[in-house]
Amino acid sequence: MSNENTLLFFFILLNFLIIIFFDKIKIFKINIDNPDNKRKLHHEPTPLAGGMIVFLNLFLYFIIVQLNQDFLVNEFIFDNKSFVLFFFTSLFIFILGFFDDKYNFSASFKFLIITFIILSILFFDNDLNIKIIKFSFLNNEFYIHSYSIIFTTFCFLVFLNAFNMFDGINLQSSIYSIIIFLSILFFYFDSLLIKVILISILGYSYLNFKNKVFLGDSGSLLLAFIIGYIFIKLYNFEKINFTDEIVIYMLVPGTDLIRLFFKRLYLKKNPLTPDRFHIHHLLTLKYSHFKSVLILLSLIILPIGMTYFNINSLLIIILFVIFYSILIKIVLLKN
Repeated sequence: MSNENTLLFFFILLNFLIIIFFDKIKIFKINIDNPDNKRKLHHEPTPLAGGMIVFLNLFLYFIIVQLNQDFLVNEFIFDNKSFVLFFFTSLFIFILGFFDDKYNFSASFKFLIITFIILSILFFDNDLNIKIIKFSFLNNEFYIHSYSIIFTTFCFLVFLNAFNMFDGINLQSSIYSIIIFLSILFFYFDSLLIKVILISILGYSYLNFKNKVFLGDSGSLLLAFIIGYIFIKLYNFEKINFTDEIVIYMLVPGTDLIRLFFKRLYLKKNPLTPDRFHIHHLLTLKYSHFKSVLILLSLIILPIGMTYFNINSLLIIILFVIFYSILIKIVLLKN
């Protein structure tokens, strides 16, 4: 058995043991999400330990890589310096989410701290800064050298907020993450890191399906950062050719974020303030949990699938926005 396969077997066994002994591991019970019959409509107090499960796997992988850097050979988006920066940024993002789960920070405070964390890694890792924007449906390329840190920070902030707002019902965020990571593995990047993260998400998904655990802000922010980081690195290393390829993967949470942003402004509310107008909330008012997840799954997969039939990306985005708008209208009318 190769070293890589041995390592993957170790992580599969680790997450299997987490599933088996989850109820007996006290550290996973530090943060509990209690129902309030307002925004939190689940029936039982539930641990917010999804982020802990994912981060535990990432932490152990980091330790293993520091002991044997041969595992970084195929991780072409990393040298050891950038991997260390990636890990510690993930750590700070996780810690912020962990304490937010416990103390419920204000949206403005979280926004400022996340901005500082992202600016810090961009300052030290120049390969993470987006310097050029290319669209498959335009001939021009847009160079943003002097504004690259500001623009890249903006991209991270938008996606982290979109992903965090998108996390709302069981299996929603985990299925979305699984689809993205599988797509990266199959089409862009055969990464041991992504395989380890995938194993941890699958373990979490089983527990989430059994209503034993929620992802929490620690998990949603951590996964969003990892996804955003990998997409930007693949783009900067020219494994992803065009900006719109990434946009298509982020259409569902991104479009929902834009709709909610303007809706809250219209209602004269803080755009970062949580509410129950997200697409998953609207769907579950009309449909069962299973049907709601199925609809969300279709919204995620169809645009991605269309790209592999060489359909114009701009057309895919336009069709998605039309379909999304019609779906929201239908659900609102029936509710």
